[in-house]
Amino acid sequence: MRYMKEMYILILILAGCAFPFFASKNTGTDGVLEITLEESVRLAKENNISIKTARNSLEDLHTANKYSWNSVSPTANVSGSASQDFENDTKAVSVTGRVSMGLKTNLYTDICGAKLQYEKGLITYSQAERAVELSVRKTFYNLLYQQENLELQKQSLATAKGQYDQNQEKFKNGKISELDALTSRVNYESKKPAVESAEISLQNDLASFKQVLGIEQSQTVKLNGSLDEVLSVSTISADSLPVPDKPAPEVQSAEYDVKIAKNSLLDSRFSAYAPSVSAAYSYGKSAVQDSDTVNTTNALSVEVSIPLDGYLPWSSRAVNISSKKNSVDTAEKRLEDARTSVAVQTESYIRKINLAVAQVESLKATLNLAEQTYKMNLTAYNYGKTDLISLQSASDSVLSAGVNLKSQAYTLISTILDLENVLGIEFGTIANLGNQTNA
Repeated sequence: MRYMKEMYILILILAGCAFPFFASKNTGTDGVLEITLEESVRLAKENNISIKTARNSLEDLHTANKYSWNSVSPTANVSGSASQDFENDTKAVSVTGRVSMGLKTNLYTDICGAKLQYEKGLITYSQAERAVELSVRKTFYNLLYQQENLELQKQSLATAKGQYDQNQEKFKNGKISELDALTSRVNYESKKPAVESAEISLQNDLASFKQVLGIEQSQTVKLNGSLDEVLSVSTISADSLPVPDKPAPEVQSAEYDVKIAKNSLLDSRFSAYAPSVSAAYSYGKSAVQDSDTVNTTNALSVEVSIPLDGYLPWSSRAVNISSKKNSVDTAEKRLEDARTSVAVQTESYIRKINLAVAQVESLKATLNLAEQTYKMNLTAYNYGKTDLISLQSASDSVLSAGVNLKSQAYTLISTILDLENVLGIEFGTIANLGNQTNA
């Protein structure tokens, strides 16, 4: 009994320790994991392979930048030798230590180049993270659209089922013809494949989404969000957009390409025109067997090298300088093109967003009209004032208007995300700005 009591206490302790872990995962009592948009982004950043590989590349650039001065680090070595002269029957041994160091004007460009490469690597890493986040956010909203589309399809199916059941009763009571009863049944049955197809598509895409986030496939997931928030976004203009602290990522990357090209040009000029200095110090002892004489080597040497072929226009170094100048010009042209491209994309996305907002408003009115029309047709049908075909057509119009509205909401939020990605601003900024303006 005492053993069982101790085991019971131990189980309670372990359960208490484990509870916070499961609670932190937002797992409900039914085993369903509710996940938000921000939680999806966090999980993707933790588990995505491309981000992990980009992080390794950034770490390599960080190490190269940290030790970019190592070309002036002294090199040291110790050498020893032993020899035997068979003719004179003598043996000799020697030990020599040598320390050398070289100093070149390229050290400055080496340090600058490593620093520039690391800073550009930070931008590249940030772009890799943003690419993953953009994909996850779009996928999340697409899954929300599929969820809501599935619910609309189920509602339409339930409406058709209710109409079918009602018509069966009316047919039994002789209030409608057998043809109307059969038509309502066909209408109900024809909606089932659409529901099944939407459900299968949702489950397949959810499985892929869980794989990206690193969630077990056996875990049931429920997305916590709605496209209704997108429907309140209002029109925007270039003046209403938040002003970023830095240029767009594409422009930043092009700016660093210009800096790197200019540094490379300076490096080639240093190699062609600037002198280099090297120094070496050696100290050693050598002795011959059966001799009291010990020879000592104690020497310091300094060498200065001044290149001259850089002044010859046909030399390889002069040709290399000319090539680097062209590289700088190319990088500067690409920078201007990047700035123009960002401006063009920004204006294009703004127009698409405003068009989508206008279409959302139109689709809202269309949905409201379709719902009112269906209610009127249902009342008229119940009183025998209209036929079943008209009622079914009105019901289909409600479904079509609802699906079109949700689809347009997904198009709108996807375009907003693309604009935020181009500008390099925090995701969700423009959507929140549109909601505040609308409020």
